[in-house]
Amino acid sequence: MDRLMATFTSFDVWMPLLLLVALVLLWRGNFQVRSFVVLTLLTIACTDGLFTQFMKKWVNRPRPNQALAEVRQVSLEKTKPAILGVWRPVQVSLSKPPDGPVIGRSFPSGHAMNNTIIATLAILFFGRLGALYIIPAGIVAYSRIYCGSHWPSDVFVSIVLGIGFSLILASAANLVYQQLAPKWFPNFYPRQRSLFGTSRS
Repeated sequence: MDRLMATFTSFDVWMPLLLLVALVLLWRGNFQVRSFVVLTLLTIACTDGLFTQFMKKWVNRPRPNQALAEVRQVSLEKTKPAILGVWRPVQVSLSKPPDGPVIGRSFPSGHAMNNTIIATLAILFFGRLGALYIIPAGIVAYSRIYCGSHWPSDVFVSIVLGIGFSLILASAANLVYQQLAPKWFPNFYPRQRSLFGTSRS
């Protein structure tokens, strides 16, 4: 599964596609779809931009390939654009014995947390259809372990944190919407009383 795991774990490969999907959904989506995209981006900005970066520096936990020798590391070849690396030979190597202090960036796993956030919010907004994102989110989370980038505990705790942050921030955003929308958009609010509910005709 080297090629599959290396592809799913590469953010550079997926970033252009995710950006394109987000722009299309903002352009063509209805209120519920646009709310999902905006809330997802804001949640990831808060968690990945603030919490994750702070925790990585504070916890300072070495990655498996920094702490142990002979850890199998799997990655795509570095190419521009990154998607070309999917068809190149997969890069596989074994980590070397640790030599002196290292700067640890292992906890939490941004990949696992960000994709858990997308999956959780997709379920809140779209129910069973949104739950389908659990599949790619699960593969990405496992790929971080498979490729030697994170400990299993990093990934597990990051998933729990991702679910928690999603539920808290989504509830807060919906509360703010229900407080402000009746005043700011009195004609629209009766048709859309919740960020998560479908519009009423």
